[in-house]
Amino acid sequence: MVSRSIVLLSLVLSASAFACSAAQGDSESAAQSSEDLTGPGRGATDARTPELGADVSIVKTSQISLADGVAQVASANGPVIEAKFELGDDGKLSLSVYPAKNGTDKDAERNVFQEVSGDPTATPFAGGLETFSDREHLLRSARDLTLVQLSAIGVADAIDRADGMGQVFWSIPTIKNHHAGYGVYALSPCGKQQYRFVDGNGGRRSNAWRLDADDDLGAGPGDGATDARTPELGDDLTIVSTSKISMADALAQVEKANGPAIEAKFELGDDGKLSLSIYPTGKGIETDAERNTFFELAGDPTAASYAPDKSEFDVPDVEHLTRSARDLTIVQTANVSLRSAVAAVNRRIPDGFVFWAIPTIRNHTPGYGVYTLGKDGKAHYFFVS
Repeated sequence: MVSRSIVLLSLVLSASAFACSAAQGDSESAAQSSEDLTGPGRGATDARTPELGADVSIVKTSQISLADGVAQVASANGPVIEAKFELGDDGKLSLSVYPAKNGTDKDAERNVFQEVSGDPTATPFAGGLETFSDREHLLRSARDLTLVQLSAIGVADAIDRADGMGQVFWSIPTIKNHHAGYGVYALSPCGKQQYRFVDGNGGRRSNAWRLDADDDLGAGPGDGATDARTPELGDDLTIVSTSKISMADALAQVEKANGPAIEAKFELGDDGKLSLSIYPTGKGIETDAERNTFFELAGDPTAASYAPDKSEFDVPDVEHLTRSARDLTIVQTANVSLRSAVAAVNRRIPDGFVFWAIPTIRNHTPGYGVYTLGKDGKAHYFFVS
């Protein structure tokens, strides 16, 4: 009888251990390393991790789930682009949910970023609303929104898909292997922290090496555009023909000294004269927007040699900061570089003059909107991914 009890106890313990093991990884996370089970591992493209102190089980004291918190904030404040439990400045548990006031159809430059945060151990949850104006949160939120726009699913969907992991306490837009998605943390039934990357299921289209006639979208991106930016060259696009340097050559020159650029365009300066602006990053395209620096190199392309001046972006210049964060995030998820996109259009229309190459999104696919001036004197727009 004793031996039978021992056998039964062993079976129960084995089953319990198996349940914990199963909770720590399913078919989606089984291929991850043990490092990835508790965090994103070496493949992470940002440095963010949960801020819950030494004991993540503190999330058990919450009276509201992350999913319900997201739903509540979204209904009152607009689509959510990030959600997490964290410790507040007072060391107590806080629920922070980040809505994009103007919706996820508006790009970062035209949006307003906010945070709703409060005590999740109180019933009902009643968070206070803050609108961001500081550099850190503006850049982080611009990246978040851009990754949400690159995904076919949202923050709430990512939480739902990770439900089997345990109590989800973190759902943050992130990148893995150039794919936009969400980094999701949960407290497993065994009381351990688990991590999963939930793919955003965005576009995978790539046409950079085989642009054809169907890829010429005419004078502009049309109804598929996800931002409101257009060339600023006045009424006569042929002014770009006065440039003594091509965009390809200018990019080669600038990137040799500054690394890969994330945007390039010919435009009219404040003096009404032609200018060529190229935008590198201070810390390279591998570093996320929040930890990066952004600047513009602008100069006269009609001069004998292109010698641009440098202007760095910082608050209160929200326009250029959020635009640059969006640009960088799209570049980090794209299949090709800005320079390769320009080269692709030059191959497609070899007698044209490329005058605009801007990271953009089309059907949840990251790429570049590239304009070239054809011999017909008309603009031809390509989406290169």
